[in-house]
Amino acid sequence: METNLELKNRIKKYIDTADDQMLKIFNAIIDSQTNSGFQLSDEEKNILDQRLKFHQENPNDGKSWEEIKDALKVQYGI
Repeated sequence: METNLELKNRIKKYIDTADDQMLKIFNAIIDSQTNSGFQLSDEEKNILDQRLKFHQENPNDGKSWEEIKDALKVQYGI
């Protein structure tokens, strides 16, 4: 598992090359964390923990952002 410093550096590098849509998503995440008292329930935390564990154990099972965008473009004829 990555250290906080490694994770921060990875995110910084990603942001430098991110497209507008991803920057808007990051901004929304930041806003949601800084502007509200929103808290996940224990059940939601458990679900996220399970999904994170699965991802860490199977990092290649997911799809890249490019694959998802391409599939949506085909699906919606964009």
